Amino acid sequence: MGSSRRCRNGAPVNGGCVVASIEILLPTPPVGADARSPVFDLGRPVRGVTIGLRLDRSWRSYYTVVDTWTELFERDGAPVRVLWTGDRVGPEGEQTRDDVEEWSRLVEVGVVGLGN
Repeated sequence: MGSSRRCRNGAPVNGGCVVASIEILLPTPPVGADARSPVFDLGRPVRGVTIGLRLDRSWRSYYTVVDTWTELFERDGAPVRVLWTGDRVGPEGEQTRDDVEEWSRLVEVGVVGLGN
C-alpha cells in the first residue's frame, strides 16, 4: 500500500518533496523613486536652542535614544529638557496634559518619541 504524494513545484523523493528553487519574500516593499519622508530642518545650528525630548515608559529602547541625543545636543551647545509623560486619561491624564503644555512653552524644538 504505497501512498502517492503530490508535490507542488517539486518532485517526490522518499516520501518528501525536492524543490529545485525557492523564492525569498521580503517583508518590506521596494523603495520607489518618489518615496519620501518629511524632513524638518531647524535652518540654523542648534547651539543655544532649547531642545525638548518627550517620552513615556512604554518604549524602553527609546530611553537609550533620549540619553544619546541629550548627550549629543548638549555637546553641541543646546540645552535639553526631557519630559516623561504619564497616563492619558483620568487625573494622571490631566497632569500629563498640563506637563506637556508647560514643556511646550519651555522648548523651541520638540522631539516626540514612539508611543507618544
